Amino acid sequence: MYGVRYMRENILGTERIGKLFLQYSIPTIAAMLFLGLNTIVDGLFVGRYIGTDGLACVNIAMPFSSFLFAFSVVIGIGAQSLIGRKLGEGNVMAANTAFRTAGLLAGGVSLLFMAAAMNFPVQIAYFLGANEHLMPQVAAYIGYLGLFLPFLALMMVLDYALKTIAMPVYAMLALVVAVGSHMLFNWLLIAKLALGMKGAAFATGIGFLIAFGMAALPFFTKKAVLRPFAGSFSKHAAGQILYSGLSEGLSEIGTGITTFLFNITLMRYVGEMGVAVFTVISYLAFIGNNILIGLSDGVGAIISYNYGSRQMDRVKKALQLVSATGFVIGVGIFIAIFVFSKEVIALFLNEGNEQVLVFAVEGAKLYAFAFLVNGLNIVTAGYFTAIGSPRKAVFIALSKGIVWIAAGIAVLPVLFGIQGIWLAVPIAEFITVVLSGCLLYRHFKYPIRLCQ
Repeated sequence: MYGVRYMRENILGTERIGKLFLQYSIPTIAAMLFLGLNTIVDGLFVGRYIGTDGLACVNIAMPFSSFLFAFSVVIGIGAQSLIGRKLGEGNVMAANTAFRTAGLLAGGVSLLFMAAAMNFPVQIAYFLGANEHLMPQVAAYIGYLGLFLPFLALMMVLDYALKTIAMPVYAMLALVVAVGSHMLFNWLLIAKLALGMKGAAFATGIGFLIAFGMAALPFFTKKAVLRPFAGSFSKHAAGQILYSGLSEGLSEIGTGITTFLFNITLMRYVGEMGVAVFTVISYLAFIGNNILIGLSDGVGAIISYNYGSRQMDRVKKALQLVSATGFVIGVGIFIAIFVFSKEVIALFLNEGNEQVLVFAVEGAKLYAFAFLVNGLNIVTAGYFTAIGSPRKAVFIALSKGIVWIAAGIAVLPVLFGIQGIWLAVPIAEFITVVLSGCLLYRHFKYPIRLCQ
């Protein structure tokens, strides 16, 4: 076990950066793509078989589950870091304590969300921006999905834990099966049984349940290093977990806040159609962002190991390679949206929605400008997380995901009308890329001070 670990670490410090880049990035990108597909499956079936109102309802409800997903990412990434370090030290008991602490944190938070969804769905729907017309469907979706929220939270924690015990391919397989089952149950419950929003919620929830079941299996085998009941809850471990995962979780929280702000603004300026259009555009953006996040996460181990061993030339090569690749991929996504947006968006809409299609294509092309630079912002935030400097990653996440988007949504529609809403994200990304560049410049100009 320790020989394998040493070999892996030795390769991280000696193998060519380009080869390592491919070995670590491709599986992570693939896993993030499957996660993205799991999100847009609802859009394809809801848009086709329920209609634009259904799309609007799913997107209005999405911030609620996005906040839980964000907390789960915070706990999962923080636990992965702590468990990995403890296993590396040979302290299996401490690793199991971290594992159980993470599970109890995720389970406790998810139970609170489940209770809120089941007892206050109408109040949550109104708070998220649903009007009188959409409220019944939004409330129904939130209430039914709430039954499965604990499986979402625990699935995410287990996914990160699987990577600490050298099972990333199995973790990806669990996501593949979840996506497949999600598609199957969407087809059965929405297309065949015509259960509407109830069917959409149950199809999503069943996908969470199946992924959780698969992810949990390896931890109940006799040879498992991590066991659900082997450790105990630790307040100290909980603090370490939450701090380590803060920057990544804040990005997810920013997604929920952004969606909420867009929904409120579009409902005021355009109505249900505007929210439905943003739902489709957000699906395209989610796939693009997941590719770039997978790229950044895949290089994290390379950067962190070489930074820890003070091989700064290798760190710079890895950062330069991932930054250049992120920029090229971002430009490719930008071009793809401009060329194929009409055909892709049409997949989410049923017949007779030409007005919605035209509006969506116009919005998607304006939104697409964000991809010219957001890969650089994602990579920079990932770099600071990898070297143990989460505060700078938090600055980037706040800038691109909350501060400038909130300011843009408040000001730009007044100046430019509906087009200003779509420009809020690109402008936030362009402002943030300046911040990212400044942080990187100071980091490499004053390495001794910043490494402390």
